[in-house]
Amino acid sequence: MATSGPDISLSAEQLLAERKRLETMFKDQFTKFITVMFTDLVDSTKMTESHGDLTSRELIKRHDDIIKTIIHTHHGKLVKTMGDGTMSYFEEAQNAMSAAVAIQKKLQDVNKNKENNIPINVRIGLNYGEGIVEEKDIFGDVVNVAARFEALAQSGEIYLSESVFQALPDKGEFYTRIIKQATLKGKSEPVNVMKLFYKADEIEYDINHIESNPTSGGISVFGIFRVIIFFIIIASIIYALMWSVTFFEKTPEVEDVRSKKHTTQVIKDIKENPITKIRSKTNAKRTA
Repeated sequence: MATSGPDISLSAEQLLAERKRLETMFKDQFTKFITVMFTDLVDSTKMTESHGDLTSRELIKRHDDIIKTIIHTHHGKLVKTMGDGTMSYFEEAQNAMSAAVAIQKKLQDVNKNKENNIPINVRIGLNYGEGIVEEKDIFGDVVNVAARFEALAQSGEIYLSESVFQALPDKGEFYTRIIKQATLKGKSEPVNVMKLFYKADEIEYDINHIESNPTSGGISVFGIFRVIIFFIIIASIIYALMWSVTFFEKTPEVEDVRSKKHTTQVIKDIKENPITKIRSKTNAKRTA
């Protein structure tokens, strides 16, 4: 004989209320605003093909050790390593930016001092937003966008979203600016891509370049000037062609020119020697 357990059926209203309570609890416990950082070892596949698995593995370990230490020093959390890359997050955007700069400068020194036979070059992408933070992983759009920004960067570069810049308490600590727009996978609208400059010579060059080429609507004054000159040249060519066509259409034939010249000369002679011309004409009639 079947026995019936306690009645645990809930009404629709009760289930919806319970769901809302659990969602609130989940959000409070597992979601927070973070800055996600992705790093990627550039040309790792070529390195493996050229130098072999063992050398490649040693270099990746060296790469991981440097990055792990810097992330920890800047109060970040390394979530995972992914072969030749890392994923981490920071609760403070300022710390994430500082860590990114520290990583690139450290690797720059390592390569300069030739501590490895093969240079270690990485690219870095940063994004700020709300994500799901679990004990051993992070999820959400904030993670996906950070990965897209890392993929856009070149060797030695640090790219970040505008949301990272806006989250900085001290925006003057770093030299950043929008360098382009990009359409990211999964996004319907293009986004602004910012670059974090950390090399003194690059910062100086960029500042001088901007000062010497002020922009208006994203187009330099020099660029506008070149466009104007281009249209002036085109207009001049068109005018010259039209004038040439008109000139050749109005050029008289050789016989016409001769006829006009002959008539003009006769009239001139009559005006200069009217009596002589008349006498000559009269004598001619008499002779006839």
